[in-house]
Amino acid sequence: MPKSFQKIHGLAGRFHFHREPAINMGIGDDLLPQSEADKIEAMLLNLKESSEFHKRSFECAVDSVQTIAASHLWQLVVVRADLNGHLKALKDYFLLAKGDFFQCFLEESRQLMRLPPRQSTAEADLTVPFQLAALKTIGEEDKYFSKVSLRMPSFGITVKPSLIDLPKPTSSVDGGTGASLSNALSEVSVDGWDGIALGYSVDWPLHLFFTQEVMSKYIRIFQYLLRLKRTQMELEKLWASVMHQYHSDFAKHRNDQEKSSETQQKQQRFRPMWRVREHMAFLIRNLQFYIQVDVIESQWNILQSHIQESHDFTELVGFHQEYLSALISQTFLDIGSVSRILDSIMKLCLQFCWNIENQDNCSNTSELEHIAEEFNKKSNSLYTILRSSRLAGSQRAPFLRRFLLRLNLNSFFESTARGVLNVVRPRPTLPALNQQ
Repeated sequence: MPKSFQKIHGLAGRFHFHREPAINMGIGDDLLPQSEADKIEAMLLNLKESSEFHKRSFECAVDSVQTIAASHLWQLVVVRADLNGHLKALKDYFLLAKGDFFQCFLEESRQLMRLPPRQSTAEADLTVPFQLAALKTIGEEDKYFSKVSLRMPSFGITVKPSLIDLPKPTSSVDGGTGASLSNALSEVSVDGWDGIALGYSVDWPLHLFFTQEVMSKYIRIFQYLLRLKRTQMELEKLWASVMHQYHSDFAKHRNDQEKSSETQQKQQRFRPMWRVREHMAFLIRNLQFYIQVDVIESQWNILQSHIQESHDFTELVGFHQEYLSALISQTFLDIGSVSRILDSIMKLCLQFCWNIENQDNCSNTSELEHIAEEFNKKSNSLYTILRSSRLAGSQRAPFLRRFLLRLNLNSFFESTARGVLNVVRPRPTLPALNQQ
């Protein structure tokens, strides 16, 4: 196909040369001003009435049409439809830039997410914590939040967020007692809520920019980031909960020497587990910082500079695709082996937290020891893969080196990671978890 025809074909999918009023955007002007439409019509008529076909004249006409169309399409999408505002909204919600909102949402839904999602009410159950988080953290000036919807695609229901008519939260998420929650924890699927996703209402003409393919990439990144933030929160909550309990026990029994001695023995027995928790929190914290700062903020700044410099709609589409591709690449979502290891690490962290919180004094620690061993194996495997020569030479390299430097600041991973991924040796600083 000749290059000139390719240009026309490429524009046809995005641009129509007839009057088409804006929908739900408050854009009063037509898609193409009549003066420009008349100019295009005159050029096409001249070509039609010419007795001979002149290739150069035809190509000049095509270039002129493309320039006019791209210029008006850029004006329509970028300026009038506020493209950058919507990009910022997607960053706030799909890339978790509004960390306070998602921290609040995860805290409000924490007990609910300890139970497996119920097929008939999974999304409806999340409505209350989602709206509570919005009431506490989202201001009325945020005009984009109304476009965000909470979804559980596997259950096929969509819950639109609303800041009004908020039902009162119940004391028990499932209408049962606290005991039912505790009993269910032993059988809970730690990834039952991994299907949580967001939807975004895209009005004309932004659908030309935010296609289904683009939004599916945003959703994929969002689900990954939400799992990571949830894991970090659970590790922090575990530490706060246990420290509160220890301080409470100490204050209660400080005048009772026997009870005080039991409390100290319990602390000593659980100390190896706190080392495991700290190793988990260290890895998750550094991974989250790497993604949010080194990856997302860096790529966002690059995209913003492109938006400021470019006045061509087609160029902007390409820059945005590069932005999403860089996010997926530098967060390792395009490397199956790494993403599977990260997913396993997050699940192990959640299992560890829930096992500690539901363990009584008489319980053995074999399950916790197994979790610690698996975490040791997975984290060493992760470090080994990330420092491989294949990744060192990729576009991930600059910021990946910073991430690895943070992880290995005290040479901890360097001294324990093994080249053979399935070979596991105990870390020298980690005592046996079942020591008394």
